[in-house]
Amino acid sequence: MIPLVVSEIFHARYWFTILSDHLPDLVEKAVASEGGTDDAKRRGDAFAHAFSAHLARLTEEPAAYGKFGLANLLELREECLREFQFFDAYVSIKQRENEASLAVLPDLLMELDSMDEEDRLLALIEGVLAANIFDWGSKACVDLYNQGTIIEIYRMSRKKMQRPWRIDDFDTFKSRMLKKDQPYKRALISVDNAGADVVLGMLPLAREFLRRGVEVVLVANSLPALNDITANELPEIVAEAAKHCGILRKAAEAGGLIVDAMAGIQGDTKDEPASVPLMVVENGCGSPCIDFRQVSSELAAAAKDADLLILEGMGRSLHTNLNARFKCDALKLAMVKNQRLAEKL
Repeated sequence: MIPLVVSEIFHARYWFTILSDHLPDLVEKAVASEGGTDDAKRRGDAFAHAFSAHLARLTEEPAAYGKFGLANLLELREECLREFQFFDAYVSIKQRENEASLAVLPDLLMELDSMDEEDRLLALIEGVLAANIFDWGSKACVDLYNQGTIIEIYRMSRKKMQRPWRIDDFDTFKSRMLKKDQPYKRALISVDNAGADVVLGMLPLAREFLRRGVEVVLVANSLPALNDITANELPEIVAEAAKHCGILRKAAEAGGLIVDAMAGIQGDTKDEPASVPLMVVENGCGSPCIDFRQVSSELAAAAKDADLLILEGMGRSLHTNLNARFKCDALKLAMVKNQRLAEKL
């Protein structure tokens, strides 16, 4: 974790300004999530006042709350929302984007399946990076949403994923993945945003690991934070996606995400390997970041047999774990959506 008082990248006052500028939009979303009632508006104003007071104090006294990193600041924002009874400010947006992304997923899977192994693996990583642009915590990304549909923005973003990337170890990853034998035993995949990010980015990547006989554990927030997907929401998304994909269906059944085999499933399953499980665990967090010193016992147990960790999104892979070293292979995937951070990297 990077203390705000010493960091060059995460300069305190810069991030205070970013969060303050984002506050009106957040309040609007929070009030709308509660039906826009007079009571919701009152609570929204109270939340804005409380969080602004925290920012004002930290602006004057950066060390007022002790060793306080960007992850702590983002967690503080979510705690303030919950204090004023806003438990999921982006719930309706997440539902709408999940539905829109699931509608185009079958066509994307068909496109990926038409590629050879090497091209498909690159397309999957490009797809994760492209889909990570759907982030309501970034003003630059929110501005993009007016320029087309989810699939149009996703494809536009994917076309721009030209290598080499700023940190690019894809060739090493590819050589491991394309081994004839099982590349990994278990992959922990930490997901980020709802909608296109998880549906068009992370689920196809998870499917590729399952195709190669790798157990997959999807790791998601225990509590809502902005438009991040939660562990409670993921099983329903997986079940919907599994209606169009035999690989996901069999793995979800093996992992207990789907109890009964579903009739009328689309997708050819004749080339599937013996089923390995697809599971979901909560991470014990309620912010866009993750501190692996403080995770749920469920995640800690699932990590014991993992030999690959995938962190997705700026919060989890850059803000809190860019320089972290793990005992297993680690893949950190993020679309950098902040100009200052992009210039510093």
